[in-house]
Amino acid sequence: MTLLYVLALAALAIAVSPLLVKLIDRAAGWPLAGIFLFAAVLLIRQLPDIYDGKALSYQATWVPDLLGPGLGVNFALKADALSVFFALLALLIGAVVFIYSSAYLSKNKGNTSFYTIMTAFTASILMLVLADDAFVLFIAWELVSLASFMLIARSGGTGGELGSQRTLILTFIGGLTMLSALAIAATQTGTTSISGILASDVWAEKPGLSSTIAVLIAVSAFTKSAQFPFHFWLPEAMAAATPVSAFLHAAAVVKAGIYLLMRFSTIFHDNATWNWLLIVVGIVTAVMASLFAIQKSDLKKLTAYSTVSHLGWIVATIGVGTPLALAAALVHTLAHAMFKSSLFMLIGVVDHQTGTRDASRLGSSWRLLPFTFGSVCIAAASMAAVPPTLGFISKEGMLAAFEEAPIGNGPAAILLIAAGIGALFTFTYSARIVCDGFIDGDRDMSETKEAPISLWLPAAIPGVLSLPIVFFVSALDKPISSAVAAVSEDPHTHLALWHGFNVPLAISIAVTVLGVVGIVMRKQIWAALDGRKLAWRSGNELLNTAVRGLAGYGKAVGKMADSLSPTRHLAAMFVLIIALGGTVAIRTLVSGGIDGAAIAPRVEGMDRWSDLVALGIVALALVLLVRTSSRLTGVVLLGVAGMGVTFQMLTLGAPDVALTQLLVEALTVVIMMLVVRQQPETFHPTKPKRRIGAGVMAVLVGLVTFGAAYGLLGRRERTELSLWYLNNGPEITGGDNIVNTILVEFRAFDTLGELTVLGMAAVVIAAVVTSMPRYPFQRGTHPTPFGRARINAIPAQQLLRFLIPALAVVSFLVFMRGHNSPGGGFIAALIFGGALMISYISFPRDQRIVDVYTPAKLTGVGVLLALLSGFIGLIKGSFLYALHGHFAGNHWTTSMIFDVGVYLAVMGMLSMAINVLGSYLRPGMSRKQLTFTKDNSPLQAAPEVSAREDDDPNFPDGKPFEHQTATRPKRGERRKAQTIKQIQKEQAQ
Repeated sequence: MTLLYVLALAALAIAVSPLLVKLIDRAAGWPLAGIFLFAAVLLIRQLPDIYDGKALSYQATWVPDLLGPGLGVNFALKADALSVFFALLALLIGAVVFIYSSAYLSKNKGNTSFYTIMTAFTASILMLVLADDAFVLFIAWELVSLASFMLIARSGGTGGELGSQRTLILTFIGGLTMLSALAIAATQTGTTSISGILASDVWAEKPGLSSTIAVLIAVSAFTKSAQFPFHFWLPEAMAAATPVSAFLHAAAVVKAGIYLLMRFSTIFHDNATWNWLLIVVGIVTAVMASLFAIQKSDLKKLTAYSTVSHLGWIVATIGVGTPLALAAALVHTLAHAMFKSSLFMLIGVVDHQTGTRDASRLGSSWRLLPFTFGSVCIAAASMAAVPPTLGFISKEGMLAAFEEAPIGNGPAAILLIAAGIGALFTFTYSARIVCDGFIDGDRDMSETKEAPISLWLPAAIPGVLSLPIVFFVSALDKPISSAVAAVSEDPHTHLALWHGFNVPLAISIAVTVLGVVGIVMRKQIWAALDGRKLAWRSGNELLNTAVRGLAGYGKAVGKMADSLSPTRHLAAMFVLIIALGGTVAIRTLVSGGIDGAAIAPRVEGMDRWSDLVALGIVALALVLLVRTSSRLTGVVLLGVAGMGVTFQMLTLGAPDVALTQLLVEALTVVIMMLVVRQQPETFHPTKPKRRIGAGVMAVLVGLVTFGAAYGLLGRRERTELSLWYLNNGPEITGGDNIVNTILVEFRAFDTLGELTVLGMAAVVIAAVVTSMPRYPFQRGTHPTPFGRARINAIPAQQLLRFLIPALAVVSFLVFMRGHNSPGGGFIAALIFGGALMISYISFPRDQRIVDVYTPAKLTGVGVLLALLSGFIGLIKGSFLYALHGHFAGNHWTTSMIFDVGVYLAVMGMLSMAINVLGSYLRPGMSRKQLTFTKDNSPLQAAPEVSAREDDDPNFPDGKPFEHQTATRPKRGERRKAQTIKQIQKEQAQ
């Protein structure tokens, strides 16, 4: 349970962070850091067992057998030495960053969002490195991307907006390749367990498949770890606050990609495609980014490019694939997290104290900022691999790993030369941070003071520890060896400063000598590189070009549907239906069956003469519908056709479905009335040629539909699954209403998806309707109000006094009986939705029936309740598993909670529809903005109604309704009138 406790602590940090900020503002970083340190202690206590190979694990079934037998979704966690290495890295570095944030952040300036998202990010990275199920791993992977996006975006300004968008685009590309890789791996291995996937024999049996998955996994990791060609998102992300940069882009997000490569090196370490891809991309990124870093005068952006470079080193080392190489990659991952997080925070200290981090605006401040300067020197020395620092040991290990790269002696020599060049560039930009930040420069820094200890000490700790840790570095042998042993053979790591004179040491000596020469000549070297364009196009330019190209393609494709005419949307679909039906009919006639098999005879009793009654109702309604010119009559006839379908369902013995259909038809008619009343009374006239064409197409579609229904349906008995539900459903669920128990228990996951769709429908209704103008119409074509509205509303208002309580009681009873008789949450909500409709009709004027936020609240609470019932199911079975029991002589089940969620979501959608469609004015629109046209010329005029303005809350001025004199329309109104002409022209065609 230790793993659950760790994630629970992370969840607790998310939950309490807003309250802590409310109470102590930016100082909330201290208690949040304490929570993460406590979680780290829980893991540290388990280290002896973990290092002995006894991994911690936890598993709970989420969705059983979702993709087939053995392919369910499990909330599976596993903590071996590798997982714990990265988890402790995130927890400990994260705790230091939270403490630093308590002094760095400004007071009362958006700290709630900062701490909430940062804690959510920490929880996501923990879930990622502890995940042992493909679904959980992918969800955590995407949550990490979203957290990065939000933390960068919250910085504000153009830099934050563009940087967050690029981060989201590139990391989501990696999410798609990750999803593809995991889906293929799960289906090929027959399990969604990460441990099972990695232990499968499929990879050795199918080398082609192995190489394909290797490329997909590598690309996924490249996007997170900012490897070429996805490298440019990380420097752009430096628009985020310094604590964000220190944590996300030095110790967390970028390490997610490293973790993924380490984890999957179990099966790909000896795959040539994997080896070459990681080595080439990694070393190219390392050298390229280090050269870019030397050019930067912004110290934070320089450090960002250095992060890209060091990640390239790690990726190339993992690509070598040997146990020694994997151990070296882990050591450098640790060293990099320490000195890089420290450098980001210390540069933030410089910015905080001097007001800038641009080298061109800084001066000599090393005497004035002695503690900050000393800490930067140690962290930069570790980054430059100057002995005796942890960075020196880790770089020596990586160079030694390159010697045994499985790419041949010649390429290995080239790799070492490239690594030497990259190391020299690393030494150079490390020196630039120190020299440009504290030594060189002409600015007068006499007023600069050292930062308070609460600011510089947390920033200094990780980097400064790179020095003393070297003298106790042997203590890392066991952790590193155990972490590598989790994915490969035990490398028997022996970390030390001195391993004799060898090739890596020779490279280090040469780099140090040349680097010192470069420091002496720094002004000439940096002046020659500053501002020079080293590539013909930057990554941002290429991404912008791609986005513009895709946007242009989208517009070109979208033109096919860029019309308000229904014919343009439906004609192509109907033609395809006719073509499909005709092709099938011809093949059936020629072959005497479908694909050579004779069509089975229809089951006896399927055809009844009473069915003609329902058919007659529908046919009569449709004949009248196509002949009427009145929109109002058309809506009524659509309702009549729906009643015919309802009658058919009732005679077939499906009262649940019939009752649902009846209520949906009634509510749909009312909603359509709300739309039609805003339109002309009659349909636009159509040309004879178009009527003939539409009639022919309608007849052909009807024949195809009838042929398909008659030829394919009613030719077999009940399916095996249907019989299983009928025979076993009541015993399992304790309910006799098979339809309802299927919806809320057996297939509750499907219903949850439909429930979410209802919520989205409410959002879409509000977004679309409130964003559209109320189009003007020609005088005489708009429906005229009936008499005096207030007097006409009195009977309905009196009826409501008795009707609403009655419908509320009926709704409750239908809900409660849904488990055994026709009813349930959906039908009950539709019944009370009828009360809402009647309530609206009783108003003498257009107005909302509930508060503007009530529909959203109902929908949100409904979805949350449905999810809550799902999580309750985890107690005994799986997600959405229904728990049953008896109380007070009645049978109770947790699926009722789910049904309440359905009820509320439906109510939210209906109330949203009535609110936005039933208001004549959209929010913010005044009466004077309503326009009508005369002879297709817009006029400023008010609609004719019988009530006074002082009766309507939408008209607050309290003056009588009066027509206004026509005036010259404004530019926007002319455009609106032109739009109306276009709509009328398209509809006429």
